[in-house]
Amino acid sequence: MEQNLTALQKVSDDSTAPVSANKDDAKTRCKTKGKRKATDGTISKEPGKGHSHKRVKSNSVATRKHEDFYISDANIVIEVDGVLFKLHRSRLVAKSLFFAQLLENYDKDNFPNDDVRVEIDDKGTVYHLGNTTTADDLAALLKFDDNPTEYYFQPPSFLIIAPIICAATALRFETYRTWAARVLEQTWSSYLKDLTLEPKEDAAGVIVLARSCGLNIVVKRALYELARTRRISLHDNDVFGQSVLPQIDRADERCVGLMKEVLVTTWSEVPVRIDTFPYRDKPFSNKIRRVSLAERDWDDPDKCPPQTTQQVTWNERVHESGLYTKFLFDPVCGVQELINIPWKEEGWCTDCIRSRRAAWRKIQQKVWTEMDKLIPDTE
Repeated sequence: MEQNLTALQKVSDDSTAPVSANKDDAKTRCKTKGKRKATDGTISKEPGKGHSHKRVKSNSVATRKHEDFYISDANIVIEVDGVLFKLHRSRLVAKSLFFAQLLENYDKDNFPNDDVRVEIDDKGTVYHLGNTTTADDLAALLKFDDNPTEYYFQPPSFLIIAPIICAATALRFETYRTWAARVLEQTWSSYLKDLTLEPKEDAAGVIVLARSCGLNIVVKRALYELARTRRISLHDNDVFGQSVLPQIDRADERCVGLMKEVLVTTWSEVPVRIDTFPYRDKPFSNKIRRVSLAERDWDDPDKCPPQTTQQVTWNERVHESGLYTKFLFDPVCGVQELINIPWKEEGWCTDCIRSRRAAWRKIQQKVWTEMDKLIPDTE
């Protein structure tokens, strides 16, 4: 998890609308957490104009060329975090609305944001992006741009996709952002049918990324993944006192606590005992009435075992097997495990099995829907 924190420490805590809406508003939201001060430079006044001008002769600062993306035959130099990138202007303008605005209109002082400045000296022109993005994020995006098909057949991990989303959002590489967001949405699907027994890692990082880059559609699944863990605190530290998890917003943290309470309460009421079941009056009747197990006609060919036998089976399948303890914080998947048990092999009648499974599915859906009410509105 320390890697997750490193990969996401530059993401801000702002939240936006889902990826399908307000992409332009989200373009500058994936920025460094705890902004760095812009590199010092003298802001000049151009004769005849009464406003600050960002094309300046800068006081030089220590920089280094990126080992992979300082291309000798390219024609545009960009500086981020003291790292110089030399790239092809035509490709930047074609792929990025941010660079299209910057490179085609900078003579008019029409900069994409207030962090950008242009440095001109006898060696040439350098475009400083300030806090717009980070060097690591830009490098990840350029690597993807260099060979997009590398990730088409094998979806990248979260640690790879996160910086691509950050840079693509900030620099408005819209096509790449759309692709990366779709990959994240598929991996962190909020559909009930897509839940898995195995918990997913990087949930806290996904929440931070989603809130910062306008991908709130994945927040529900990530919050659920945090809630169903047995971790009591979201602020556990390592031996050096550093946070193990990326820090999510306080509102999301409270939501995790509420979700955990709902999950534990629901599961504590589901598998404790066997309730009464619907049962047919006659073997071939379509009428259904609710009766207790003690009232049943045990000579009926389609009948359940005696209640005491059922209770023994229930204890073996649910409690002694460890199923109840395993899903204490996850009734959604716990109920699915109850549904999957072959109750017919235990002698239960068809009506009992059908009715009980239907009731369990309703519990699943109810819990999953209730979670929507707990997620904070961050728009």
